[in-house]
Amino acid sequence: MIDWITAKIPCVHVPIPAGKTMRIDAAGEIEYTVPHRTQVKGSHDASISIKSQGNYCEGKLDVLHVSGNFAKFLQGHNIIGSRNINAQIWQGLKLLCTNLSLSGIHLSDSIDWDAVHSGNIEIDRIDINSMYSLPSNSDVNSWLRAAEYSSRTRHGRPVNSKGTVYWGKNSRRWSIKAYNKAEEIKASGDHKLQQYEIFEPLREFAQGKLRLELTLRQLELRTLGIHTASQLNETTVNKLFTSYMGKLTMTQKVLLNDVESLDVPRAALSTYHMWKMGMVPFDMLPKATFYRQRKQLLEFGIDISNPSPQSNSNVVPLIRVLEAEPVSNPDWAYNLRLIAAA
Repeated sequence: MIDWITAKIPCVHVPIPAGKTMRIDAAGEIEYTVPHRTQVKGSHDASISIKSQGNYCEGKLDVLHVSGNFAKFLQGHNIIGSRNINAQIWQGLKLLCTNLSLSGIHLSDSIDWDAVHSGNIEIDRIDINSMYSLPSNSDVNSWLRAAEYSSRTRHGRPVNSKGTVYWGKNSRRWSIKAYNKAEEIKASGDHKLQQYEIFEPLREFAQGKLRLELTLRQLELRTLGIHTASQLNETTVNKLFTSYMGKLTMTQKVLLNDVESLDVPRAALSTYHMWKMGMVPFDMLPKATFYRQRKQLLEFGIDISNPSPQSNSNVVPLIRVLEAEPVSNPDWAYNLRLIAAA
């Protein structure tokens, strides 16, 4: 899916009142003025930022700069979604105009909708991501630890920041990051998945999912000859993602020790050992104990009521994960209208 989009929308409009920062020299002359951004809330309080810019004529500017997580803005989440950038921008701008009109700011008649529909709008950043399935959340964390020490790109070795592994974190061109999606949506702040009943299937879907995300910024997009949204059809987006993931150099196999990362009671940890070795805890434990420990381990994305991989499964081919097909959007997500711009 594509979630974050930064774009310049053709839009002749009265500048949006958001304040500005000015630098004034010693003689009292204004050296430059920087307009502030305005946050516009969309679906379930998710927001994108906008600001007026471009050429000034008769009290109006001709560009609306938009930037933000369009998937969250439209859907309220970015667990799954669409790679149709044109549809996302179109729907996102429609929602943006609707919500701005509630504040007395009317942009719908100012936007060049023909340019938006044809994709003739400048793109300065996109984030493309996919999810891959591993047996449990602890296996995802193990993969991330192994990747931290056993991978590299032209940017060099990755860095790990609060559980997220970054390749080229501070690059002005492109970067890749990997993280545990199930843990991200439990964290506080903007990434936390809201407690809406309709989102509960998504919370379950995120268990054991490794998220890989590619960010392409303006300098890299221009080097690739990409200027407008019309150049980013779904086939092109898929090829870009595959190409940059191919820049990751990883060792063939790394031994993972995921047990050490589990902060669970000792008894439940012993049960986890049995399950990981291929035993059936239900046949070996009193029923009450089994269900109590199953509940404890479910908090870590481990369901001991399901068959376990055999004991040698902690040897994970890192490259194979990257070469595997990404997890597809489930059919039920479309039926529940959890995916916009599909």
